[in-house]
Amino acid sequence: MEYALLTKIGGELIEASKADYQDYYGFLKCPVCNEPVFLRKGHLRNGKEITASFVHHKAVPEISTCELRVGKYSQEDIEVFVAKAKKQRLQKLNISLWKYLKTNMAVSFRDYEKLRHKTRNYQLFADLLAYGDQCITNNIDSIVENLIPTIGEMIKNQDDNIGVIMSMLDKFNSFVNDLKSDWLLHEKIAKESAELFLSPQMKEIRYRALTVLCYPDNMNLMNKDLIELRMNTDEWIKIFTNYLTLQIALIFISINWIKLLS
Repeated sequence: MEYALLTKIGGELIEASKADYQDYYGFLKCPVCNEPVFLRKGHLRNGKEITASFVHHKAVPEISTCELRVGKYSQEDIEVFVAKAKKQRLQKLNISLWKYLKTNMAVSFRDYEKLRHKTRNYQLFADLLAYGDQCITNNIDSIVENLIPTIGEMIKNQDDNIGVIMSMLDKFNSFVNDLKSDWLLHEKIAKESAELFLSPQMKEIRYRALTVLCYPDNMNLMNKDLIELRMNTDEWIKIFTNYLTLQIALIFISINWIKLLS
């Protein structure tokens, strides 16, 4: 059988030929009868290549019907499963996005309440948050389609340019190893979550994140030019936009979405 449902992240449809999911044992079901299935890897038999497939655990007459129906899935059928799985994930994300954001490995949001209290009467900071919100929502495609995959590759390859503090290196390595067989799905959910975060209904959640990211001491740690240069100059705007978009992408790719949504 070419496809199976991965139940632990909302019923995502998994293709056998692209699967190497030992971690998914116990979470795979037939999309027709909902009985458990397992992955039989591709192999050679008498010199003939047998493609990978999902197999029911027990032989019953109905199985041939399942395999026939799954074998005839069209692209439209697959997209229906994809949309259903995404809808279930977004329902969870809508309720708990801020809680999930706080589990990221790149930025600590522990001090949000303290920073909000310290800056709430400063109009200049409020204006900075509004401008920051404009910067990231104007760059949705760049964050989702370019930066999240790019930074994900840098994390996986331990690229020095990612700027991971050495004391955090072991945690990042453990994070990558934990998601090794799930990485494409992890990246997909990171993109979905970032799109939701950047949507109009999440303005309050964005302002919480921006309160931490735009706090002067935190910006100074990342790039002193954000504090030393005069605001609203072309150079400052470029640095500020790059800083925020990169930080947002890093936050979302450094959350273990598979674990949270399982």
